[in-house]
Amino acid sequence: MDKTLKLRTYSADSNNNPAQGSLAKDEKNALELEKKTALLEEERSKSLDLLKTIVQLRESLKQEEARTADLEAKLNKLATEEESQLARKSAQLEEEKKMSLEYMRTIEQLRESIKQDQAKSAEMVNKFDELEAKTKALAEMEGKVKELTGVLGMISRIATAGMAGGND
Repeated sequence: MDKTLKLRTYSADSNNNPAQGSLAKDEKNALELEKKTALLEEERSKSLDLLKTIVQLRESLKQEEARTADLEAKLNKLATEEESQLARKSAQLEEEKKMSLEYMRTIEQLRESIKQDQAKSAEMVNKFDELEAKTKALAEMEGKVKELTGVLGMISRIATAGMAGGND
């Protein structure tokens, strides 16, 4: 096993000012450290802001989920009510259809009844006209009968007077 050691060789300039090179390096490192610290603080600040935003967004999400759940519940309730109303209206419509059909049947029956009554009325008017004509004819005959009865009474008186005068 070979062990090799590597040693640095120093130049004459670096041997003369070793403290200056170290100081410049330390200053450079300090500046980089300050920059990195500033960047770290800036990132930490951004992270805190983002965390606050995340918390706010989570809270908003919870609120929106609660609203959504509430709206879904209301929507379901409305849908249920709508279905109930629709079923009730459908039943009502069916009942009205049945009633309409029944009314239409009744109307048809009444129309038929009216036609029959009109036919009966027309028949009765004809019978009334016939009866009226017969009544007039009867009245004329009664008048003739009275007239003939009067004439017959006269003839009978004349005949009675003629017989009473012939017997004398």
